[in-house]
Order: sequence, then C-alpha cells, then structure tokens
Amino acid sequence: MDRIAIIDLGSNSIRFIVMQIGEQGSYKLIYQEKKSIRLAEGMTQETRLLTEEAQERALKCLTVYAHIIEVQKVKKVLAVATAAVRNAVNGASFLKRVHMTTGISMTIISGRAEAALGFSGVIHTIDRKDFLLFDLGGASVEISLVKNKKRLHSVSIPYGAVTLTEMFQSSGTVSQSKLTEMKKFIQAKLDKITWFPDTPLPVIGVGGTVRNLAKVHQRSTGYPLPKLHNYNLPSEDLFEMVKDITSKTFEERQRISGLSSERADIIIAGALTVQEIIRKAKSSYLTISGCGLREGLFFHYYDPIYDKDGDKRQHMLINSVKNYLHTVTGEYAFHSRYVTALALSMFDQWKHVHGLSSRMRTLLMAAGFLHDAGSMINYYNHARHSAYIAANAHIFGWSQKEQVMCSLLCAFHHGFSGKYTKNNEASKILSEEEMLDVRKAALFLALAEGLDESQEQCITQVICTSAKDAMDLRIYTSRNNFDVPAHATGHLLREFEKVFRVPLRVQWFPGSRNANKLVQTARKL
Repeated sequence: MDRIAIIDLGSNSIRFIVMQIGEQGSYKLIYQEKKSIRLAEGMTQETRLLTEEAQERALKCLTVYAHIIEVQKVKKVLAVATAAVRNAVNGASFLKRVHMTTGISMTIISGRAEAALGFSGVIHTIDRKDFLLFDLGGASVEISLVKNKKRLHSVSIPYGAVTLTEMFQSSGTVSQSKLTEMKKFIQAKLDKITWFPDTPLPVIGVGGTVRNLAKVHQRSTGYPLPKLHNYNLPSEDLFEMVKDITSKTFEERQRISGLSSERADIIIAGALTVQEIIRKAKSSYLTISGCGLREGLFFHYYDPIYDKDGDKRQHMLINSVKNYLHTVTGEYAFHSRYVTALALSMFDQWKHVHGLSSRMRTLLMAAGFLHDAGSMINYYNHARHSAYIAANAHIFGWSQKEQVMCSLLCAFHHGFSGKYTKNNEASKILSEEEMLDVRKAALFLALAEGLDESQEQCITQVICTSAKDAMDLRIYTSRNNFDVPAHATGHLLREFEKVFRVPLRVQWFPGSRNANKLVQTARKL
C-alpha cells in the first residue's frame, strides 16, 4: 500500500491531497485541504515580486502539510508551483526557502505543463471526446483544444482572476465603462489564439471561479444534487448570472448564495473571463470539472505503473466502479458479478422489446456491481444504502443524470418503490421517459437478484423470447427444485406487466445439466 501526497501551489489557493493506492492498483482519496493564500496578491507587472506576506501565508500551510505527510507515512510527494511562482523574479528563491523550512521539494511547472496536467485530470474523470478546456487560476488561464480525447493545442495566458482584479481595480463596485474595458482586454487575448475553434464546441472549465459560478446557479435553481463535477451550466443562465454579479457592490456579492465570501473580490474578473471564453466558443453550456491539475499529477504517476495500456481510462465508468468496490471491500463479491451477468443476459435477449440504449446497459452493469454495496452499512434496507453509495461514491465516467439513474437501479433491485421515488429529491432531475427507462432496466436487475436469492448460482441459463401478447422466460436450474428463486421473483410479475404492458410467462426447467454459461460470463466481468 502506497500513499502519495500532491501539492498544487497556485496563485490564489494552495491545494493538498493524499491518495492511497492498494495492492491491486485501487486508489482512493484519504485527505484533502484547500486554503486561499493569495500568493499573487501584490505582485505587480513592474516588480514581479512575491510579497513577504504572501510567502508567509504559503509557508504556514506548507509547514502543516509537511507534518501530515510525515504522520501519514507518505511514500512520495508530488509538489508543483504554477503561475505566481513561475512569473515571479524571486520564485526560485522562495522555493528554496520552502525546502529549507518544510523539507518539501517543489517544482515550478511551465504553462504548457500546467495545461497538460489539467487536461489529464479532466480526461481521466469526464468521458468526453471533443471539447475546449480551460483552467482559470489566480494568475493565468490555460486553454486547450481536445479532439478524440487528444490534446491538439494548448496555450497559457498570464492573466487570472487575481491579477486581472488588481490590474483593473475591480474588487469593489465596477462601472460599466470599466467592465467594457475588461471585456475588451480579455477578448483581445483570446483573439490571439490562432487555433481557437470557429464552430461551436462544448467547453469544460476547471478552477475556483467556475465551481463558484456553478454553486450560485445550483442554489438559484434549487438543484437537488450537491455535486459540481460534470455539472452543466447553460450559457444563457451563465450570462445572466455574470450580468447580475457585475452589477453588485462588494458587500452585495458577499451575500450571494453559493458564492464563497473569500472570492467576492475577485469574482468579477473571473466571471468575465469565463463568459468571454464561452461566448467565443459559441457553446450552449459550460461543464464544470472538479478535477484538474492535482488529479493530473496523480495519474501522471499512476498510469505508467497501473494502467500502461490505458484500459482503465478507455472504459472509465465500469473500471471506476470496480476501483471503488476494491477500496471498500477488497473485492467485489461473485454474487454481484453473477447477478450482473444474469441481468445483462436478459437485457440483451429482450433488446427488441425494451428498446433501451447501449448506455443504459452500461448503467445496468454498474448498478449490478454496486447493488449490494449497501450491505457493508447494514443488511436491513441495504438496497437504499446501495442507492446512497451509488449517488455519492467517487465514481467517474457518467453524467449527473446517469449517476441518479444508477442510484435508482440499485434502490429498486428488489422491486420498484413509488414512495422512495417520491421522497428522493434527486429523481426530480429525470424526465418521465428517463424514469420509465430506469424502471425497465431495474426489473432485469430485480429478476436477476431474485433468481440468485440463495447465492448458490444455480441458474445455468435463461432463454428470453417474446410474442405479441406476452414475454416468455425459460429458466434452467442445476437443482431439482426451483422453490427459492420462484418465491423471490413472484412479486415482480405484476410490476413487469405494468411496465412492459404484457404479462411475463415463466417456465422452469430443474435439474438441467447444461454448462453454467452465466457463471463463466460472471468470471470474466
């Protein structure tokens, strides 16, 4: 078991995390802290000096982190400094002071390296192929063009939320003429990017500004999920928010629900930068990434050791689910894999009947692996506990809607519950059609769970067919009776007819000597 510490010394904030890697390559976050230190504060374009006060704020945090690193028995420390230190004439001497005071060796990374690491953090945690990526910090913004999951171009512009705020004195009330001046300055910098896309392209944003804007939007719309990663903020809503934020005084901005009080002074510069990037990209929405440089540093270390062929990144969602289960149980139980194989077999054979997408099949697989995870909390109500885990676990590769859908699949793995749905605020983000899709897929999981009620994997094969007036299920078992699975699935017949509008006819074939194809399939999952 290895523990890796990662420190990102930015221009506005310092971030610190500790990741733990298990023997199987499973990893999890075990500690994190973020502190606003304003390292770039007071560093003018003329002097380009880190002030003594800013250095002291950073050293105070780094001294604490050095102690945590020692106590946590961290094997390796990956520590980098970005734009503020990179641009300061006394940046190198400051890092020598850091090493002498704390023992932490920090590396100044270039704007290009910063863009590459930010891209790595995003591409490992959001499953998108083509997009424009930007990472807005305190003293710089990195912008990258991504096509087919490859970073084609990157640029680092040496202006960020803190430096722009000081340049235009925009921490208080800002006049309309000053706002226009700031917009023109930002637009001029963006216009110099020769490879900036001419056609509309989705945009993913990283950094404290975009996270705060997303929080403000979620609060204002009553969004039921307390999640920022992979949240989509419509551009029209963003523009209205920026208009509102820039019209307020500093004191009024401090009272905006969702906006961090420590960011109220620099939010105007940050929000205008985000707005102009979205406008130039002609994107209909901004996707927020909660992962960036820190995660990129981690995967830069992790991939060459544990994911040389890139399979984990290529099949992000399912591998992320497996990774989570390994971190909490050491392995995901064979019963869960068997139930998953059984549910997928029915899904595939009845594809012409249910009409669900291949993506819903992937969500069903994820739910199959996770459906019993709640047992580690308590066997009683474990379906609801599993639903909570699916909704809140550190799992990557799905949208927020898909995570809600998977959570509901887990909740319904013994059958649908209208009461649970009514009391579940998150389910409100799903349309009626999406909820129907969940109910269809959940029936396959519930049938599979009931068929392995005894957890002895006695179902050797299922044959699924359909007629105009019914759906037919032939079940072959290795036992001479089918009392247990019949008892466990009987209550699902009414729900099945309600959802699919035709009855389910079940035939049992006990004592089957067929090779257990389902067990063979489950072993491969």
